[in-house]
Amino acid sequence: MTKDTRFDVSRTRRALLKGAAASGLLLAGSGVRAATGNGKTLRFGVIGPARAPAAPTGYALERGYLLRELAPLGFKDVRFDMFSNGPDLNEAFFSGTLDVGIYGDTPAVVARSQGLKGRLIGFEEIGLAGWLLTPRGGVRSVKALDGKTVGVPLGSYIHRYLLGVLDGAGLTGRVRVVHMLGRDAGAALEHGSIGAYAAPSDLGPTLAALGYPVIDKATQHPELLGSSVIVASTNILGQAPDLPGAWNRARRAALADIDRDPLAYFDFHQRTSGIPIETIKISHPIANYPAEVLPPPGIQLLDGVKRFLLGSRLIRNDFALQQWQI
Repeated sequence: MTKDTRFDVSRTRRALLKGAAASGLLLAGSGVRAATGNGKTLRFGVIGPARAPAAPTGYALERGYLLRELAPLGFKDVRFDMFSNGPDLNEAFFSGTLDVGIYGDTPAVVARSQGLKGRLIGFEEIGLAGWLLTPRGGVRSVKALDGKTVGVPLGSYIHRYLLGVLDGAGLTGRVRVVHMLGRDAGAALEHGSIGAYAAPSDLGPTLAALGYPVIDKATQHPELLGSSVIVASTNILGQAPDLPGAWNRARRAALADIDRDPLAYFDFHQRTSGIPIETIKISHPIANYPAEVLPPPGIQLLDGVKRFLLGSRLIRNDFALQQWQI
């Protein structure tokens, strides 16, 4: 299912916040319900299509570190939901059914600009790369996309990457941008129904290995790299003000295990996500996982995201990053 945006700013703004296609939760636990600190369950959301969270927080959950750190705060259970993209996770955040979200910097900044009451408590990953691929025998350069259709998950860090690349090539307003999730990208490229697809870091190497040419990568534009941020609702922070410290201690314990035995971690990531280990090493090198809670490179990327969205009029309301972070 695709939806034409043609760089219409108002429609793109709505897509960044809400998503452009009908979406549902890919549940990996029980049905969605609010989680509260006085009770039993802390609910967090991450982006799929994996079966369960990977990255350091997923490893911390798998190895028991997360619940160990949260138990003294009154939590007896930790549950998660998998979402198809960042805008879907934002909807759950706004509805009050999530306590913590781990997702891309772009939808997180959009939500904060739109008034989401949450705080940035850390970074899960820094340096996520978008990939721009074409059908076999398709165009050979970004500039050759003039007048063509490009698919991308709207509202994601890859969407921001695509807009930045097209703007740099002088193609703003000259390319038809449509919403397309990764599960539909291979068929669209195979049948030539799109001129290119902007793929997330997990999918890009997989499509490239199938023979779809890569005409651009975010690694060629460091300012357009993405990050995965950890945001907690102000409601849960009011109930459990020590949550950020507990969360980051669990994450650091998982990182220590990853450093000691990276092969065991990559095996876990492969079992959880279904992605081949060699692809994981390309898409999520261990160096991408910061030990520091608010590392300067991550804050710099967030500032770039915010300035880009403001400059493109995709968000209207500015805010100070210092007031967002914990």
